[in-house]
Amino acid sequence: MGRQLQLNFTPLYVRGDAVRLQTLPFKDAQQFRNLRDEYRTHYAVTRRADQIVALPLALGTAPIGEEKVVSVVEYASLIRPLLEQRLVTLLSSNRRLVARYNPITTVGRTLPTGFSEADKHLHLQSRVLIAIRSLKLPDSEPLGLLWDIEIQKTCATSLAVLHEHGVRLDGLTVERMVPVEDARMLPYRRLVGRVGAIADGNARMSERFQNVDESLPLDELYLEASPENLRHLLQHFTRNASGRVLGKIDEIVFENSRGRARMEHIARISDWLRGLGEIELQEGLSVGIGNLLSEKDAPNFPRFTEATTPTYVFDAGTLKSESRAAVGLSKFGPYSRHVFTPTRPNVCVICDRARRGQFELFLRKFRDGLSVDGKSLPFGRGFLGIYGLQDITLTFVEADAFTADAYHAAASKAVRMAAEGAPWHLALVQTERDSRQLAPQKNPYLVAKAAFLSNQIPTQFIAFETFSMAPASLAYTLSNLALAVYAKLGGIPWLIKSDKGIAHEVVIGLGSAAIGESRFSRKERIVGITSVFRGDGGYLLSNLSNAVPMSKYGEALTESLQGTLQRVRSEMNWIKGDSVRVIVHAFKPMRNTEVESVKAALKEFSEFDLRFAFLHVKQDHPYLLFDDDSIGTKGRGEKTPIRGLFAEVGHNETLLTLTGPQQLKRPTDGLPKPLLLSLHRDSTFTDIIYLTKQVYWFSNHSWRSFLPAAMPVTIYYSDLVAGLLGRLDRLGSRWSPSVMLGKIGTTRWFL
Repeated sequence: MGRQLQLNFTPLYVRGDAVRLQTLPFKDAQQFRNLRDEYRTHYAVTRRADQIVALPLALGTAPIGEEKVVSVVEYASLIRPLLEQRLVTLLSSNRRLVARYNPITTVGRTLPTGFSEADKHLHLQSRVLIAIRSLKLPDSEPLGLLWDIEIQKTCATSLAVLHEHGVRLDGLTVERMVPVEDARMLPYRRLVGRVGAIADGNARMSERFQNVDESLPLDELYLEASPENLRHLLQHFTRNASGRVLGKIDEIVFENSRGRARMEHIARISDWLRGLGEIELQEGLSVGIGNLLSEKDAPNFPRFTEATTPTYVFDAGTLKSESRAAVGLSKFGPYSRHVFTPTRPNVCVICDRARRGQFELFLRKFRDGLSVDGKSLPFGRGFLGIYGLQDITLTFVEADAFTADAYHAAASKAVRMAAEGAPWHLALVQTERDSRQLAPQKNPYLVAKAAFLSNQIPTQFIAFETFSMAPASLAYTLSNLALAVYAKLGGIPWLIKSDKGIAHEVVIGLGSAAIGESRFSRKERIVGITSVFRGDGGYLLSNLSNAVPMSKYGEALTESLQGTLQRVRSEMNWIKGDSVRVIVHAFKPMRNTEVESVKAALKEFSEFDLRFAFLHVKQDHPYLLFDDDSIGTKGRGEKTPIRGLFAEVGHNETLLTLTGPQQLKRPTDGLPKPLLLSLHRDSTFTDIIYLTKQVYWFSNHSWRSFLPAAMPVTIYYSDLVAGLLGRLDRLGSRWSPSVMLGKIGTTRWFL
C-alpha cells in the first residue's frame, strides 16, 4: 500500500524587497510590555538580542526609535511579527475574534449536544489555531502557516447563576474573567483558586493564587472546565442523563478531531483566508498564502524515512536476538535468566476478602500459564516457565473491604509480617478499575502502595475486572503483567543492539515533579528525576534529588546528576581518555537552570572525550501529519500515517511518528500528533538523525508492556515517576517523599 503524506502547512510568498523598522535599546521586560501595549495599533513590536524592534504598520506613524530600512532577504524573521498583527486584524474584521496569540486562536461556532439543560451551561466551541513557522524543505526553508482545529469546553454560566440554581460550589476550582484592552481580542479567563464557602454574593476561597483576594464576587467567577467540574455540573442539571451527555461530548470531540474531519476543516479555513487575497504588511511589502503542502503535489516536500525497528538481544554476546521482543523472550528466555535472583520470590497478595477465590484462580493462571482445550496461548508456559523461575510463594493478606482504610490496615499488617519473618520481594494488590477516579486519600491501591514503598517493597496492581476476561485477551494481559513483575523484581527482560562505535553512551531522561504544596501555591518544592540508560537500553537507575524550593532546584539537580554519573562511571568502568556520549531527553523545555546543571555536572568528567546532546521531546507543537491514502485499521486511524516515519523540518528539528493506526486503542481516538524533537543550541553532539532514530528505538523498549510506547522510555519512565510522586504526595501523613531516596528509588518501582 502506498502513501500520500500531507502537512498542515501553507507556505507564504513574500512580495517586496525592504522592511521599514525602528530600533531602541532593550532595558527590561516591563519596558517591552509597555511598548507593546501602548503602540499595538501602530507597531508590531518584537525583540532581537539587546534591541527592541518596532515595525510600523502604516506610513506617517510617529517614530519611537531610530529608523532603518533593511533587506527582506537578510531580515526574513521580521515578517513573522508583522504578519501576526495583520492576521489578528484581518480575522477580527471578518467576525472571527481572536482568543490568544502563539498560536493565533480564533473562536468559531458553538456545537450543541442536543441536551438543552447541558447546552445552557456548557459550551463546546470550535477553534482554529494558526501558527507562523518556517519549514525546512529539501530546496528551501519558507515561512508559512501551520493550521489546526480544536474543541474548547467552557463552563458558560457564572457562579452567581449556578448558585441560584442550587449547584453546590464548595470545593470546586474557578476562573475569573480578565478584560483586555485590545478590541480585536476576546477577554480571557484565568484560574484563581478553589471555593471554600458562599456568603453574601461572594465566594470565599479556601485555596487561591498569590495576589488573589480571599473573597470574590460570584458574578465574576466561572467553573474551570475540568473533568471533575464538568461531571458535577452535568449531574446537577441533567441527572440520570449525565452519562449520555458526556458520551455525546466525546462523540462531538471525536467527530472534529479524527483525521478526515481535521484535514477537511483545515483545507476549508486555509482556502477561505487565501481567498481574501494577499495580506499587506507594510507599503510595498505583502505576503500571499500558498496551498497546503502535499507529498503528491509538491516535489519539494520534507523527506520522510521509515525508521528500522530495533533488534532485541537476550544474551551478553548478542547471539540470541529477535526483531520482536515477545518472540525472543519465549524462544530464549530473559536476558538475565542465568544471574537472576530471587529464583523463588516471596510475594505478598493484598485483596478484598470477597474477591479472594477469584484472585487465587487468576494468580494460578499467572504462575502456571493459560491454555484452552489443550491448546497453548501466548502465555501458555506462565510466569515461571517464560522467565525461568523455580517457584513463587504467594501469601494472601485479606482486607475487610475495598476501602482505603481497610487496604492500609492490610498493608500495614503485611509489613509487620515481613519484619518478623521472610522479607517480601513484591506486593500484588487487587484493585477495581473505577478506583482510578478516586481521590488519592480514598484510593485503596495508592494507600497500600505508600505503605509498601515506605518499607522499600515494590507493588503491582491487578484490577478485579481482569479476572473475567476472555482467555485470548487475558493471555496478552498476563504477558504484560509478567513483564512488569519481572522488571520490578530486578530482572532484565532484554536489551537492544546499539552502536558499538563509541566506548560509552549514556541516555538520561530528565524530569521534575512539584510536590508538597497546593496547586495554587507558588512556593513549590521540586524533585529532580533522572532515568538513566546505556545506549543498548540497559536500565541503570532512576535517581531523585531531595525536595527543594525552586530557588535551590539547580543546585540540587547538579548534585543529583553528579552522584548519578559517578555511579554510572563506576558501573560502566569508564577509563581515562574514553569516548563518552551523554544524551539528555527532556519532556519540558530545558530551562537555563537545567542546562547549566547538566553542564556543571559534566565538568567533573573532563578526563574523558566527552560529547553531549540536549534533546527536547515535544508533544505540544503545531505540526500535524496526514496520510491521505491511510484507511486505518479496524475503524481506527483514518488518515493516520504509520509509526516510525521521520524527517527534518527545521534547524536541528525533526518530526517522528510514534502512534500509527495500529497503536490507537479506540475508534474514538482522533488523529495522533507526531513528536517534535528539538536539539538545544548548547549541544556538542549534533547528529539529529541519529538522535531521532534512538528516540524511536527507545520507544520500543518499555518493560511495562510489549506494545510500543508513544514516548521513549527515557521520558515515559520519568513521567510515570513524576505522576506517582504527585499522587502519593496527596496522601498527607501516610507518605513521605524522602522514602524514595532509599534503595527503592533506584528500582523499577513505577512500572
